[in-house]
Amino acid sequence: MTTQLKNSGKDQVARRFVLIFLAMLFASVVATTMVAVRVVYTGRFSYGFLVWNLILAWLPFLFALMVVGFRRNQVLLGAFGLLWLLFFPNTTYLVTDLIHLHHTTFIPVWYDAIMLFSFALTGLMLGLLSLYFVHAVVESHFGVTVGWLFVMTTAVLGGIGVYIGRFLRWNSWDVFTNPVTLLNDLAVNLLSPDLFLKATVTTGMLTAVFIVAYIVLFLLPRISLEPA
Repeated sequence: MTTQLKNSGKDQVARRFVLIFLAMLFASVVATTMVAVRVVYTGRFSYGFLVWNLILAWLPFLFALMVVGFRRNQVLLGAFGLLWLLFFPNTTYLVTDLIHLHHTTFIPVWYDAIMLFSFALTGLMLGLLSLYFVHAVVESHFGVTVGWLFVMTTAVLGGIGVYIGRFLRWNSWDVFTNPVTLLNDLAVNLLSPDLFLKATVTTGMLTAVFIVAYIVLFLLPRISLEPA
């Protein structure tokens, strides 16, 4: 009986992972379709970069699934955990793509607004879910306190990563391909008062928004409508 209950529980968890994956895949298809329709209607590839940014946002989500799958293998857990953290800012980065919204004579602005929002929301959800998965693994290994410290630290690093990508125009893989120039660019921003203020405000706002969204996501499945 105990074995049957364990197998049933594992099946339920696997089913939920599959449903979450399919939901995010559906959201991505809807967003990408909006870009395709826009291209066909206008004959312009103005927003094609959104699809590439969404692909990059999927990477931390997939790495987080690998973290969960290999949570008992320290080597693979560390490798996929590092990759997840490195590409994690690509999820929130899509939120900043909203700056590309502008009036045009080719298509109504409301269409572009909905399209950009769909990409931003999908990217944000990919980031929140990936952190949720990794948070569970960290908490299982090191406890509740360390788990939440990990969440807060990741949120801050994610905000810094978005700033580096949006304003300094660096990519995640530049950590490996061009680390010296990247560090020099960061040093310039940290030593310049104006640039440091901009970086601090941007990082702080992104971190605050992400943490609030994550807390809501974290608490939602713990709310019971049944009386205690």
